[in-house]
Amino acid sequence: MSLVREDVLCEKQYEDSSLSAKIPNDPSIFLPPAISTLSINDPLVDKISFSRQFSGVFYTLISSLLFTCATFSIKQLGIDLLDALLLRFILQTLGTFSYVRYKHYPIFLGNPTQILLQLLCCATGAMGLFLFFIAVRYVELSDVTTLSYTRVVWTVVFSMILYRERPTWSTLTALPLTLLGVVCVAQPTFLFASKVVSTDSKYRFLGLALSITTAFTGTTNVLTYKQLVCTSKDIKPSVINFQYCFTTLILLFINQIYKKYILHTGLTWSILLSCRFILTSIISLAIILVNIFTQKAIKREHPAVYSLLTSADIIFALILQNIFTPKRSNSFALLGSALVIISVLIIGLNKIINERSSHKRIKLIDTKVIAKDFEDKTEKC
Repeated sequence: MSLVREDVLCEKQYEDSSLSAKIPNDPSIFLPPAISTLSINDPLVDKISFSRQFSGVFYTLISSLLFTCATFSIKQLGIDLLDALLLRFILQTLGTFSYVRYKHYPIFLGNPTQILLQLLCCATGAMGLFLFFIAVRYVELSDVTTLSYTRVVWTVVFSMILYRERPTWSTLTALPLTLLGVVCVAQPTFLFASKVVSTDSKYRFLGLALSITTAFTGTTNVLTYKQLVCTSKDIKPSVINFQYCFTTLILLFINQIYKKYILHTGLTWSILLSCRFILTSIISLAIILVNIFTQKAIKREHPAVYSLLTSADIIFALILQNIFTPKRSNSFALLGSALVIISVLIIGLNKIINERSSHKRIKLIDTKVIAKDFEDKTEKC
């Protein structure tokens, strides 16, 4: 995901909008675009016009396309993705901090448990971003995106365990499909010995392991955020954004120190002033547009539909890989990506159907109550 969905420029609109008040704050601001909102018990959203709903679909798809293209381009330019993010997060941290200070929000708010949840939330978000970009070093973007996107299913599964929710047919169907999809994408050598030919098999295994870890990190982030917003309504999204940006910036500086003094490959002035690095920095800053489009999409679209549409990341990554790189996805990798998308579709569509049924039941109950009140008033008259 996704890689970040925080929106500095739209923060005031996000907090003050009457529409956004009806939509829960989503932890997808921390993670890659393919992030689950399906595990959060969302309130029923009001019906919106067709044009507004279509705009939500457009914003979701365009943000997925821009993010995938930006990440793919930076990798193809040969610049470390974590190096490219440094300038962006310096500016973004300053921007979010300035906004928090302007609004006079406290950096940490709540009891010790809530503060611990805030720390865990921003830490898992930053770690998810970090692991995602490290994984892209060793594995194709399409494979990393597919494996990290399994967080949608893991979030639902772990949510059922933690909150003792009854398993649904959609979860029981999606889970084996997800596991099978992971196997097809990872293609372990004891099952696909003749299918994967790579001289860097150890690095590939590391990249796949990091991708799966990113999925579980994202799941932890979602569940932590859910618990956080359930226990405190006074914590502002802009504050959590700043916490996340600051944590990510610290990790990026630690990465630079490690590269400079341990690996002796840190950034130098010749690298910073090179055309490729300047271009990657500009592309990285342009991802802020993705964040803006993402916030607009979340405001305009049903959360479950939004999560379904972000699975387009996998499709976009596959298209870019097979057109612009010599490496082609084999049939098993394509099958694995399709299975992951299908599992997300099953969960998302089930969520939408259930919410529509609940909406109809509520309307029916309201109608009966109104009718009963009218009858009572008629009898009194």
